[in-house]
Amino acid sequence: MNGSTSPAAEARQPTPSRLSARALILLVFIVLLWGASYPTMKAAALEIPIFTFRGLAGIAPGLVLLALARANGHSLHVPREYRLGVVLTGFFTVTLTHVLTNFSTLYIAAGQASIMIYTMPLWAFIIGIPVLGERPTRGHWIGLVLGIGGMVLLWIQTAGGGISLGVLIGLAAAVSWACGTIAAKSASGHVPPLVLTGWMFVIGGIPLCLMGLTEIERFGPVSSTALLSALFVAFGCNLIGFLGFFVLIKQVPAIVASLSVLAVPGVAFAGGLVMLGEAMTALDALAFALLVGALATVMPKPTTKRRPEPGP
Repeated sequence: MNGSTSPAAEARQPTPSRLSARALILLVFIVLLWGASYPTMKAAALEIPIFTFRGLAGIAPGLVLLALARANGHSLHVPREYRLGVVLTGFFTVTLTHVLTNFSTLYIAAGQASIMIYTMPLWAFIIGIPVLGERPTRGHWIGLVLGIGGMVLLWIQTAGGGISLGVLIGLAAAVSWACGTIAAKSASGHVPPLVLTGWMFVIGGIPLCLMGLTEIERFGPVSSTALLSALFVAFGCNLIGFLGFFVLIKQVPAIVASLSVLAVPGVAFAGGLVMLGEAMTALDALAFALLVGALATVMPKPTTKRRPEPGP
């Protein structure tokens, strides 16, 4: 017995109509963790080779998540038909997205990189059209235009008359994350979230650690700031952040949980200002506003239907 409720019982549970004080505190906590991860990952990557850093920051929390899943009675076995989806989720979400995100922060400000990364829902929506057969609305297309407008603003101020590597790498990271999200949908309904996320981190982190073997000669003294930043990304953002999000989505509607995405780039900008001395320009603020508008069009809308009440 793992203490979980049956699907039928879950379907009868009413969806909360508003955010409780506890859920609000948890939501703010998650946003702060994920937003602060951008300047901290940049601080860590300035001294620790990226492949080694991101590989260990994936495998370590992944193993803890799998241990927690096992302790809660979940089987770590993934049915054969869903293994490809889990592997692709780890490859796109961790192996590619985490490394590309780190490289992006080395070329542009942490807040700017976060804006690029959090265009992910736009690309997930686009990829979902041919892959999942989703039907876009007029609002979706408006959101895409807004999102592209935000990216153009970032390009203008970071390209210097040429190619903006930071924006391009951030765009690649967002598209990779979107591919991982689509892949996760094939297994998410059949594999417990703790198990899926644990394997995602472990599977995605292994190739990075292997690539890290080529970085051995680059290792040198690491400051306490870089070390603490790396630990924060691994166990603050990846472990505690995801655990908190699992708890949150059980307490509030999906639309409320999704709103956390909109606030993360703002926290990243604030963190970059405090930790790295970066600044938020007027164009950054406008790009951020366009992103919020774009994501608002592709976020799931709250349903007005009431769930059936428990039977007698």
